[in-house]
Amino acid sequence: MATRSVWAFRLLFVALSAGILFFALVPFGVGERAWPGPELMVCLTVAWVLRRPDYVPVWLLLPLLLLDDALLLRPLGLWTLLVFLLSEYLRRRVDHAEALPFLSELFLVAGGIVAVFVANHVALVLLLVETPPAHGQALHALATIAFYPVVALGSQLLGVRRLAPGELDSLGSRA
Repeated sequence: MATRSVWAFRLLFVALSAGILFFALVPFGVGERAWPGPELMVCLTVAWVLRRPDYVPVWLLLPLLLLDDALLLRPLGLWTLLVFLLSEYLRRRVDHAEALPFLSELFLVAGGIVAVFVANHVALVLLLVETPPAHGQALHALATIAFYPVVALGSQLLGVRRLAPGELDSLGSRA
């Protein structure tokens, strides 16, 4: 059974996700921006899954990603599926990622983010959905990668830290 602190971090994840979604929906600027903003929900999910996968269980992550898709008017489920696959890939690598320095983690995450953006763009093209320009998507992916260290540091400051060697998570396992 998960402890009270695990549930507190899960609620914090939901609150941060809701905040990210709220600010994504608020129309801050008028007209076209030259530089697309980052996908902060992806950054938050990846940072927390790599540090404490028990804080972001699948049953919590999927509804948040689906809500994100629905409210941001993306094709329902495609982005959710891709981010879910990335998070599960990284969840399986938690033991390996613990030994990695942050720069290696950043390269791992950057590769995953690029793969998700490319897969999303290819799927939209194959489904004959109107897609934004490829260079715009590349800038969007680059902004997401650039913001990942900020989100990872913020998560660390909130107390979402990797398990120490020999420490067990709330489920009684190593990862």
